[in-house]
Amino acid sequence: MVYTILISIVFIAELIIAITIIQNLLKLDKKILNFDEILAKKKSTIKDIFILLNRISEQTKVLAEDFVNKTKENAENISLKLLSKLLISVLLLKLNFKLVKKIQQSKFTKLFARSWSILETMV
Repeated sequence: MVYTILISIVFIAELIIAITIIQNLLKLDKKILNFDEILAKKKSTIKDIFILLNRISEQTKVLAEDFVNKTKENAENISLKLLSKLLISVLLLKLNFKLVKKIQQSKFTKLFARSWSILETMV
């Protein structure tokens, strides 16, 4: 008799657990069906968003490539400008040395230097 009552209590508990599990599964099924309907309605907008994102990423890629190319060109232009300035300054410096040598070797400079030294010795 005790075993029969114990078995019936266990059986009733299992029924309660099974009913609770079935109810939760039915609620979950309804939620999944609702989500599926919402997803079906939003599918076209999601597709449009992904197409827009794809275009944006392509434009970003093109802009990044343009930026890199322009940066390389600017770096080359800057280095060429600096190199040309350096060459011009070297050439001018070389020309100045040649000019100074010519002035030192000229007769007028030698005459001026002699007269200056004579004036210094007199004073």
